[in-house]
Amino acid sequence: RAARKKAQREAKAAEEQQAAMTEEEKAKEARIEERRAARQEERQAARKEARAAQRDAEAEEVETETVTENNSRSSDEDFDTKANAEANIEQGESGLSKFEKALLVGLGAVVVGKVLSNGDEVVSNSGDRVVVRRDGDLRVLKSDNELLRQPGSDVRTERFNDGSTRTTVTRQDGSEVVTISSADGTVVERFLRRTDGSEITLIDDTRDVDPFLETRTDRTTNVADATDVAALRSALSSGQGNTSGRTFSLSQVREIRAVRELVPTIELNSVTFDTGSAAIRASQAEQLADVGGAIVDAIETDPSAIFLIEGHTDAVGNDAYNLALSDRRAETVALALTEYFDVPPENLITQGYGESALKIRTQSAERINRRAAVRNVTSLLR
Repeated sequence: RAARKKAQREAKAAEEQQAAMTEEEKAKEARIEERRAARQEERQAARKEARAAQRDAEAEEVETETVTENNSRSSDEDFDTKANAEANIEQGESGLSKFEKALLVGLGAVVVGKVLSNGDEVVSNSGDRVVVRRDGDLRVLKSDNELLRQPGSDVRTERFNDGSTRTTVTRQDGSEVVTISSADGTVVERFLRRTDGSEITLIDDTRDVDPFLETRTDRTTNVADATDVAALRSALSSGQGNTSGRTFSLSQVREIRAVRELVPTIELNSVTFDTGSAAIRASQAEQLADVGGAIVDAIETDPSAIFLIEGHTDAVGNDAYNLALSDRRAETVALALTEYFDVPPENLITQGYGESALKIRTQSAERINRRAAVRNVTSLLR
């Protein structure tokens, strides 16, 4: 009897200890989410400041160029995916990319190991993308304007003293896409000015939105079959998803998985990538025909529709490298959709998620994990 009572006491103590650990984990998770929400508010304030700074100011630098095949990207070319972890770039040094120069002006650093003015630490730099870390969270910084650089277009870029930019892309038909970007390259506002003078607002990430505190739950993602054309078109129509009763900022959509999962996702199973590569072969790109057609039809119905293209990697390689590589993969898929199926690039936003959402949970090389996906996020934004 004494042994049984002792065992019962030990079991109860173990249960209490487990409960205490669970509460501690919950409290820790809550603190993490509060810090993330605070960073969201910081970046939202920075976006508002970027728009305000341009309202009554003259650009410090204006650059114009005509986009050709030689100075634009295509889906079948690979990018330099080797993050420059040994970078020794001094501020003001010549030879920096336009993106790096903008970061220097607005955020104060591009050197690996340095801390930006907003508190993020630079952990990798590959010229067109900089990966930063704060409180264990990684974020990739890049220009959101690369997709708009279509051959034959004229590009006017105005740079302001806070590092923000206003880019006007004039296409061969006379229409214009105007994008205001913050110092970290993220799109703040974007609108399409048609040849008749009418304007369509595509993105306005300066609106006030409530913070979103994600709680850990068993996620159930609505994944549509890309081979089922009817299901595909339904999933990519603007009326799908977001029964939350609220809207979100584009930043929240990009960075918070639970927000993205309010709308269906299309896994692009016909497109997977070679190890370390972000290029798409023409034979793979052609298999995106149904997806491209569905997106074009959705945009014809709602010209302000916004689609998020997601990139993913397997678990081989370090997390910063994988994040940058996955972001390039998302960009490549978006380029393929514009090149092969005439999807308007201004309606596409790209984002990489590295190895954070493995389809097959393995630390080994797995081609299925080197993939992309697409969502219509319009209902989340407005």
